[in-house]
Amino acid sequence: MKIGFVVNAEIRDNGTFSLVRNAVKHQMGIETKWYTRGAGYEEDCDFYIFVDDGRDDIPMDCPRPNAAWLIDTHLGWDMRRKWAEDFDTIFAAQKPGAERLAAEGLNAHWLPLACHPPAHPNYGEIMTSHTKDEILMGRSLDKQHDLVFVGFINEDKTGNNRLEWLERMRLGVGRLWYVPDCFHEFMAAHYIRGRLGFNISIRDDLNMRFFEVMSTGTALLTNRNVIGWQELGFEEGVHFIGYEGEEEAIEKADYYLTHHEERETIAAAGHKLAREKHTYVDRVKEMFDVCNLAA
Repeated sequence: MKIGFVVNAEIRDNGTFSLVRNAVKHQMGIETKWYTRGAGYEEDCDFYIFVDDGRDDIPMDCPRPNAAWLIDTHLGWDMRRKWAEDFDTIFAAQKPGAERLAAEGLNAHWLPLACHPPAHPNYGEIMTSHTKDEILMGRSLDKQHDLVFVGFINEDKTGNNRLEWLERMRLGVGRLWYVPDCFHEFMAAHYIRGRLGFNISIRDDLNMRFFEVMSTGTALLTNRNVIGWQELGFEEGVHFIGYEGEEEAIEKADYYLTHHEERETIAAAGHKLAREKHTYVDRVKEMFDVCNLAA
């Protein structure tokens, strides 16, 4: 079997596409080929997959049979609803988005985001990696920060005041490390240096950070109103630390920063579950099952 990925060339190295293709090609051993979206196709693959790239200015001309994985249905619904018409099967990373598409008569399924251990390694994996020096850039991986957040804070893009949140968390908790634009192993190294990985989701989204922090082995502090975690086997207080509102976030951070064993027990349980059941290999296998493809 040969899988063709249709992608915006500008993000092919850092986007979700790169993690999905890596899982298919390197971990599942399936031949792949990537095509630049809108540039024409040789149509020499058995199946084609489009992973949401957030661009509405490039023609959507994916060959069939095909599937799309829409990873931001909570943002820019109209654009993604239009895309969905061009695919045999649609997967949405947000459960409400999948339900809405299905209610409109489309062959839509919920497929949450995930972690990718080669791109989201833990402490031991980085320290034994042949690229360790490049990842660490001369810095230790020891716990140096109370809270770590990696992600965008542009209010126009996220729709909420992440910068204000982070500033109040810094004032309320202490050593907060914020990195605006960082991916894969470099992002993982930042989370490993933190005692808590901090998450603020957009519009209750079960986002990438939920899984990525756990994959690094750092305890996750996240808003508990993200939709769908209960159905994936996660338990608050067992696999992650939940909060609702800034006051509780600061209270939980203060508590777990002074209760090392409890925090690390949660970190270990979250890491184990994320690695065992919530990787991109797991998601691709589910996609293939729905599309009747033999892995």
